[in-house]
Formats: sequence, structure tokens, C-alpha cells
Amino acid sequence: MLLWTSTSPSAFGAVFAAIVFLGIGKSGQKLSENFLEYQLEEKMKTKKQGEEDGSTQDRNERSLGHTIFINIWLFAPLVVGYIITICLVFIFYDVTLEDLFRFPALLMGATNLLFLIGSLGYSRQELPVESDLSKIHRIFSTALGKLSSKYPTSPNSYYWKGYKQQHTYSRGEGVRLLPRVPRLFRWLDKAAIIKEEEEEEKEDSRHDRESLETQERKKKICTVKDVRDVKSLVHMIYLGLTIFPYSLLMASGNTFFVAQASALTPVMNKKGNDISILFLIKAVATDMSKFTCFLISPAFRNKQKPRVTYVMFERKAATITRIGFGITCAVICGFIAWQVEIRRLSSKVDTTVALVPQFLLLGVTQGLVDGGLERLFDDHVAKSLSSFEDSFSELVVGGGKLLIIPSVLIFSGWIKETIDTSHLDRYYLMLAIMNAVLLLAFAYYSVTYAYKEVCPEDEKVTTEQRLDHAHQPDSENTYQENTPPFP
Repeated sequence: MLLWTSTSPSAFGAVFAAIVFLGIGKSGQKLSENFLEYQLEEKMKTKKQGEEDGSTQDRNERSLGHTIFINIWLFAPLVVGYIITICLVFIFYDVTLEDLFRFPALLMGATNLLFLIGSLGYSRQELPVESDLSKIHRIFSTALGKLSSKYPTSPNSYYWKGYKQQHTYSRGEGVRLLPRVPRLFRWLDKAAIIKEEEEEEKEDSRHDRESLETQERKKKICTVKDVRDVKSLVHMIYLGLTIFPYSLLMASGNTFFVAQASALTPVMNKKGNDISILFLIKAVATDMSKFTCFLISPAFRNKQKPRVTYVMFERKAATITRIGFGITCAVICGFIAWQVEIRRLSSKVDTTVALVPQFLLLGVTQGLVDGGLERLFDDHVAKSLSSFEDSFSELVVGGGKLLIIPSVLIFSGWIKETIDTSHLDRYYLMLAIMNAVLLLAFAYYSVTYAYKEVCPEDEKVTTEQRLDHAHQPDSENTYQENTPPFP
């Protein structure tokens, strides 16, 4: 509505407020998708309860069918949106901005009213007492308070609190908690260490239990389960840092790619229409790549696996490959943009058609990396932190996009007042090289940590599954440092 009213010169200031509201609305898009997915899953529960009878294969096939139905149902609104956008671009290409903004304003008002009318039939989900951010802060602050403590020589020196003592490994003279993390975050294990004087008093189990629970409430000690849950997030932090150049490329696509399109001759009557078509190509490529990955995902193939462990490793390997291929597309996109800009400066290309490959690759990159990052988070990070998935993805991608501000300041010699006096070709080449270098870092951390480490579920782990992950060398159920996690 603000864009609708800002078409007159006197009300142009409303554009800035409209941009703010568009940003807020965009940040809630993933939340809306999760909300709709949750509602569909709740509707499916009633049918699943009546379909418990039958073989395991039949139940798996029905579950697969429900999953496919939910994803197709969520994909349908995107198709409708693309059809409406194409109609606006091709059919109403000569309308004024006032008419163009009036239609989405009225459409959004109508759909919002329909959403509110149906709110009485929604299912509501209980929120956890402690937020994920508070839990992460509690583990870090407790571990920092015990930074001078030595690692224990026995698993009994950790605060298990009913958790099975099976998720440990030996390193040096001490016993550490799985999963293994890079050196910078290994000290997080100290948050669950019981002090030596308290261990001597362990003869009186009741008194000791009350004392530890009191310390837990005072945030002086944390349980092994909470520590392991937060440690599972460390690998994602390292992987998130390696895709920052990808996020910088995405930010460049919304800024410098548009400047390129504005400097070229439009194929249609208006430059704005060509830019709209280019972004439509990018959006379609993004959603189609996500949907294609869902259809070919090995996690949803109807395979008979002897052990669940191999299915998990196969799914995680496919997700890592997906992200790696997405970053590779980012490298190719950077090189293509570099060549197009060189040819544009030498007047060898003059129409916006030359920008189609880089916008197409930009969309494929976004679909593979963003969707893969969410999938890897879901497979690798503990389920207790699952609600942190969307915030983490937005933090990683959004943080990388903010790097465009210091990049413009650092490479000010390449970016001038106009695109014709700038050297965006060098900037695009730099982005391609940065993505190529950090692609190697992503491969290293994903193979060394993310792929090998098993998602730290709770103590509901069978003996057969544990033997799939590692060899148990002694009676204390500790893992040797050099033991591979799977046969």
C-alpha cells in the first residue's frame, strides 16, 4: 500500500518505509512456510493414526506419499505467484506504476483477510521453556567459568544426569565428549565437568544429586546432553563461514547485476521489464532446483537398507554434495559475470540477453546452497536445537551479504560513481576466486567433521547402532581418537 501511494512525487518518501516493511515481510517468509508445513502435518496425523496396521514397507510408502504431498502443496503457491508475475510483466507491460502496485496491494489484503478468517482452525504448537539462544549462551558462559579446569580421566567425572555414558573418546590424558569439534571449541566439554571435591562426596548419592541439581539451576554446571547438543552446532558454524563469499555473490546479484542490466539495451520496451524478467528467471531457477533436489533426494528413495546408519550417512553425503555443487555454480557464475562485464566494457555485448546465464546460475546456486544448508542443519545438529535452524540460516546468509558494505569500501578503486567508470570485472573475478578457495575449506570441514560425526541424539541408541559408528575398546565405552565412526 505504501508503494501504491508513493507513485506521486509528493509522497516519494513512503518508498523508504515500504522497503523496511518489505524486508520485515521477507524475513517472515520462512516462518510462514514452516507454519503451513506444520498445519499440513497435523492434518496428516489423524490419517496416520488409522493406518498403523500393515507392514513396515506399507507404512514407509504412505509416509513418503504424505511427505511428497506436503512439498507439492507448498510448491503450488509459488507456481501461482509466478503465473501472476508473468501476466503482470507481459500483459500489463505498459501500465503505470500506480496500477502495477495497486494490484498486489489489493491481492495481499485479500489473502491476509482470508488467513485471519481461517485462524480458528489452526493447530498451535507449544514453545520450549528455554530458547535455543539462551541454551547456547548458558553452555558457553559455564564453560568459560571452568576454563582453567583439567579434563577428567574418567567419564564418571562428567554430569551425565541419567544420560548413558557412551558418548566419549580419549584424547591425551583426558576423556572428551563426542562429537569431536575443531580445537577452538573443544573447551566446551568443561561445562559438564564435576569438580573433584564434589566427586569425593559421591558416596552420598542423594546429597550429591541435590547439590548438582542446585548448581545446574545456578548455571554452574551443565548436563552432558546439553553440551553435546551445542557442540553439534559448532560444525555448522565453520561450514557457515566457508559460504560467506557465496552470500556476497548473492548480494552482488541484487545490486551490481542490476546495474549491469541498466547499462545494457533492453529487449523489451522498458529496462525495468527486462530486469523483472531476469529476476523471474533467477526465482524460478531457485525454486526448481530446490524441488528437484527434493525429488531425487536419497532420503526419500524406497530402498531396503540393512542399517539406519548407512541411510543417515548417505543422506548427509548427498546434502554436502548438493552444497558443494551449489558453491561450484557460484564460482562459474562469478567467472561468467566477469567475462560478460569485460565484453560489455569493450562493446561486444549490448543487450540484456547476455545476463541470462549469470542470473540463471545465481538462482541455481541459491536453491542448492540455501536449501542444502537447512537440510544439513536438520541432519547434523541435535533435534533439541531444531527451532534454531531458520535463525541460523538467515544469520549465515545475511551476515555474508553484509560483507558487501566493507567490500565496497576496501575495493573503492574498482567501484566508482557509474558502472562505466568502474571495474566490476575485477570484482566479479575476486568473488569467483574467493568462492573457489573456500569451496576447498568447505570440503575439508565437511569431510573431517560434518560427515564423520553422528548427530548427537539422546540416549535412545541401540548397541547395534553404536557398533556401526565406532569400535568400543574398553568397559568404559570410550572411543579411541583414531577410530573411524563407521566400518
